[in-house]
Amino acid sequence: MSARIFSLTLVLLAGMLAACSSGSNSSAPPAPSADALAAAKAASEVKAGKEMQLYDQMRANQNWELAAPLGAEIVAKYPDSAAAAQVKQTLDDVRAKGTAQGESRRLARLWAYSAVGAAGGTQYAASIQSKDPLAPGSAATNVKRVHLILRQHPQWGQNVYLMLDNEKFDCRSGCPSLPVSFDGAPPQRMKATIPPTGEPALFIEDDKDFIAKILKTKSVAIDVVLKGEGRKTLVFETGGLDISKLPGATKKKK
Repeated sequence: MSARIFSLTLVLLAGMLAACSSGSNSSAPPAPSADALAAAKAASEVKAGKEMQLYDQMRANQNWELAAPLGAEIVAKYPDSAAAAQVKQTLDDVRAKGTAQGESRRLARLWAYSAVGAAGGTQYAASIQSKDPLAPGSAATNVKRVHLILRQHPQWGQNVYLMLDNEKFDCRSGCPSLPVSFDGAPPQRMKATIPPTGEPALFIEDDKDFIAKILKTKSVAIDVVLKGEGRKTLVFETGGLDISKLPGATKKKK
């Protein structure tokens, strides 16, 4: 290659590089101005402020379960905003209350209530299933749970009893004095009897003391003996009982 051709090649390459460089620079977006940055920050502050108003409204209404995730979202989306700084001051408390509120709702949903006509007036009942099944299995027919029932009857008065369909409680030992534990405390003995008519039920005789205690605790564990099943510990998460659904029952002590 001659010196003239070599020089011409260098000139062409230099021109191509300059053109590429010029094209690249022309396509790059300009840096945002200070005014644009300020406007964007102001808009973000407005949005954060509106969401914080909703957060404060939920707190005022004590809707802690919804307020907690909204507060967390404000802090995550607008971390440098004045609203996020204010939310951070209350978020831990709101989260704790939201967790407690959710647990309270869960416990309340475990209870079922009924009010049916009976001789002399209305029979009221509250029923809850044992926490764990007696015979775990994939098929619904294999899952057996004991029911704890609180009943107010116009003729028979107040009763507390355990019931399990197609099962029999074995009272050859243990039934006259059932071990009953409230919130994991050492068990206390409570007298229990089986009805002479043969229903698969086990009545706890000291119903007033039993109800008074479950109104002040969250769970109760009762040891029973079932025919063909042996000794079982039945756990009931009773903390969500609404005693107002049982007119005339033992009232909650303050």
